Amino acid sequence: MRPKINRDLFTFQISWRVRFSEVDLHKVVHHSQTIKYLEIGRVEYWRQLGIGYQDFLDSGYQYVVAKVECNYLKPLTFDKIITVMVRVAKFTRTSITYEYLIYDNNGDCAIFAQTILVCLREEGRRPQPLPKDYLQKILDYEIDGSVEYEETKFAAAKR
Repeated sequence: MRPKINRDLFTFQISWRVRFSEVDLHKVVHHSQTIKYLEIGRVEYWRQLGIGYQDFLDSGYQYVVAKVECNYLKPLTFDKIITVMVRVAKFTRTSITYEYLIYDNNGDCAIFAQTILVCLREEGRRPQPLPKDYLQKILDYEIDGSVEYEETKFAAAKR
């Protein structure tokens, strides 16, 4: 079943050519490469917002991937240009959900994916509230009203 996707909600995209080292014997992108594609898209998204991941690390924060979900709709192949689109779909007190669309050179959606990243501080490695300045940059960049905020039971109980 194809997920329902609104391409108009995606605010960032980056394109590149599929490399030979990324494909299997049939010249189709190996599924393990998809995770790399998502990371490239996400890091470039941050860069677009003026958030360098190294700066984030230097401030004592880090993100860990808590969940990855990929829906493979059609194959990506060697030497074709692909486009990775990225958006923030939701955040909670300590996590951010990213959505990704990966299009092939014909403009067809080949992959729909979602990742959940949890914010940690280096000293303690426990979930931490997302930095407010980071969230503000995301909210300023994304389409008004398109990012869902889910208050967790944990956060509500601590009030």
